[in-house]
Amino acid sequence: MTIVRKLATHWFYILLAVGLGAAWHLAGTAEAIAAPGTLEKVFLFDFGIFLPFVYFLYLRTRNTLRVSIMRALVLAGAGLAYAAYLMPEGSGAVLPTLAWLRYIALPLLILFELGALIAITKYVFGAEPEKEHLIKQGVPPLMAKMMLAEARFWKRIYSLIFGEKK
Repeated sequence: MTIVRKLATHWFYILLAVGLGAAWHLAGTAEAIAAPGTLEKVFLFDFGIFLPFVYFLYLRTRNTLRVSIMRALVLAGAGLAYAAYLMPEGSGAVLPTLAWLRYIALPLLILFELGALIAITKYVFGAEPEKEHLIKQGVPPLMAKMMLAEARFWKRIYSLIFGEKK
């Protein structure tokens, strides 16, 4: 797969990196420090509405509706926490009141991703895992091949230690 095709396939992550870098740069400008209310409005729109919506659109072509909504909401919470971090100390009217969202959003993100990891691990260490099934679920082909190789390795170690043949 060419670099251009990979960039076209994973365009959101490029947009996210540019958005995070631009926000960090904007937070340090003299205009932003002089008018923190405007900076807060920009951050609320970018991290609370725009990026989560674009992320939802990006994920919608790859995942189910439920997964896309959950991940977009988690991104909104993490984005608002990042925005609150970037705001000048003691400024802002809305972001300080939304700071509690980070204590909900980030553990939810960890919980969802941990659930996905457990489901994939159960499948990979199951009776007859297939590489094609993992690829259909969104796992990159090389990663699927490596996961199955690792599962075979640990199954062999288990059978050597405990003498069971599977």
